[in-house]
Order: sequence, then C-alpha cells, then structure tokens
Amino acid sequence: MIKTLINELPDELIIPAKRLELLARSYLAALSFVVQDTARDTRYWDNNLLSYLVHDLIQSALAIVTLGTEGMLNVAKREIRFIVEASIKLCLVQQDDYASTVAARLERFDKDLASQRISIKQNLKLTLLPEELREAFGDEAGRVYGLTSNYVHLTPSQIKERIAAVDDGRIGGKENALDFESLTLLVERGLAVSLTLLFHCVPEYVAGDWLVEPNGSTTNWVFTESKFIAGIDSHFDYKHERLENISAIKAARDRAIRF
Repeated sequence: MIKTLINELPDELIIPAKRLELLARSYLAALSFVVQDTARDTRYWDNNLLSYLVHDLIQSALAIVTLGTEGMLNVAKREIRFIVEASIKLCLVQQDDYASTVAARLERFDKDLASQRISIKQNLKLTLLPEELREAFGDEAGRVYGLTSNYVHLTPSQIKERIAAVDDGRIGGKENALDFESLTLLVERGLAVSLTLLFHCVPEYVAGDWLVEPNGSTTNWVFTESKFIAGIDSHFDYKHERLENISAIKAARDRAIRF
C-alpha cells in the first residue's frame, strides 16, 4: 500500500494532520527520554515492564499518524484506547514493588492485566500531581478510555455515527476537517493521560529531568498544554534553579494550559 503524505491531503486536512504528527512525535520524544533516563538504574532492564512495553507504545503512536492520514480515523481511536489501558496497567504493576522482577509482577497481577476493566486506576499513587488534580485525572482517564472503547466493540453510538458519516459522504478518504480535528483532540487527551501515568511508574527524577530546563524554565513541549502535565511540572517548583524566577515560571505555565 502506498502511504499518503500529509501534504497530499486536501488543504483543509493538512493543519489537523500536522498537529496529529506533532503530538505523536512529541509523545515519542518523551517516551524515549523516560526509557533512557530510567535506564541509568541498572536494575531497569530486569525490573521495569516499560523496558518491554515501550515497543508497543511506539508502534501505537506511529500507527495513529499513519491511520489518520489514510482516513482510518476510528481505527486510530482504538490505538489510543490501547495506549491508555496499557499505561494504567503498567503504572499499577510498577508502583506495587519497584524492586521486584517483571516475572514476579506479572504473576501477581495476572487477573488485573487480563481484565478489560480499568477500575484499578483508583489504586494508583499519583504523587506528582497536586492533590486537587488527582480525582480530575482519574475522571479524565476514565472518560478517554470510555470514548475510545466505543470503537473497539461495535456499539449503538458507533453505528449511529457511521450511518451519519456515510449518509453525508464522509467515508474513508473523504473525511472533513471536523472529523480529523475530533481525532486530534482525542489523541492529545489520550497521550497526555499516558504520559502522566508513565511519569508515575518511573523514579521521580525522570519527570523533573524532562520538564525542567537548566535555567529552571519549563521545557518547550506541546504536552505542557495539558493541565495534568503542568501539574506535574509544578511539583518541581522547589528546585534551586527555579527559585529566583518562580513567579515568571508559574505565570508562563498557567498561560500555556489549553486542555
């Protein structure tokens, strides 16, 4: 199959498609950093399930862009569901006992990992988030998972949505900008949920290393537009390099929040 390039899309789709690509690249950049920074601990390769699951997360993030540009928007939404579910389960398994082996954790959490239910998110320790954001994050993870689950199994809402799209002529390859923008908004929310969870299943210093620049400013990264990532960033306001300009750093962080 010949891959469609973004610049080959109709003009109205190019901007949202480029946004989708930016989100995927930004997610993968952070994911790569998290893996490499965590691997400074020599126990990482044996003890952190992320060292294995990172390959699935990479594949899904890349697939979202490919599926989107090829007009397979609903299939792309299924990949978001996988990423959110995998991130929740990964976080649960890693937080239980960071020093135990992957094999021991898989045996202990066999039923949780096999289940499609994500109520286990209630057991996660979201210590990097301000307390006032923790319940909101749990709600957001549940909402994104629920929305994307509608595209994994055939549901009445998916059927009605498909009927409306077909009647309107919006079949594969003929989507409009609103269809594409809807996917992009869901992707940014899902990837922000995943990143929030990933930062909670590795040592605390990893998030600080990624988010805080040497001069104390927040790294220039698309996901700092998420209130949850911004909340994690605020956790590191104690750092020495931030203290002198903390008011300006807080103001810039608040201005950047968009979702």
